[in-house]
Amino acid sequence: MTLLNRLLHPSARPLRLVRKEAQLPANTYQAVAELTGSLRHHREMPLRLQHEWLAAFLAFVMLTGLVAGLYLNVTARTAITGREIQSLEAEIAANKRDNADLQTQIAALLSHQSLSQRARSLGFEPVQRQEVEYIVVPGYFPSQGVQFVQPVAETDLLTARPEYNESLFEWLGRQLESASRPLE
Repeated sequence: MTLLNRLLHPSARPLRLVRKEAQLPANTYQAVAELTGSLRHHREMPLRLQHEWLAAFLAFVMLTGLVAGLYLNVTARTAITGREIQSLEAEIAANKRDNADLQTQIAALLSHQSLSQRARSLGFEPVQRQEVEYIVVPGYFPSQGVQFVQPVAETDLLTARPEYNESLFEWLGRQLESASRPLE
């Protein structure tokens, strides 16, 4: 029986010849092998090989399952986080709409027509120029008008400071010259 047949068909084992106790083995190798028990070891080899392949396959399946489980866990967390982000974005959009509605209501309430209507309902009337009285308060200086333009300080960008009056090559040349002079 060949080694390949043994690996493919472990149940098909060669017939074992029964020897008489008085008979010596045909050669010395078989005698030593029987003494050490290595022939029995070689006869069981295909079954042990199957067990090793089975253990390796099960380890591979378990490792694949572990990786798949981790992948599903990460994917599920990502999906949950994505849903939370979508709900927060929807909430932000709803809040922006509410703020825009409130600003529209405020603008309507602060409009000239609305304010004049409410003032008239409270008993106020528009003032005429002849009815206005000015009061002079000694020591009060009214604020100046609002200036929207900031004064710009005129700086000449082309003039350099006096500290920076040499170029890079001049500075490098001066450094090399000072490094090449002997110490005194």
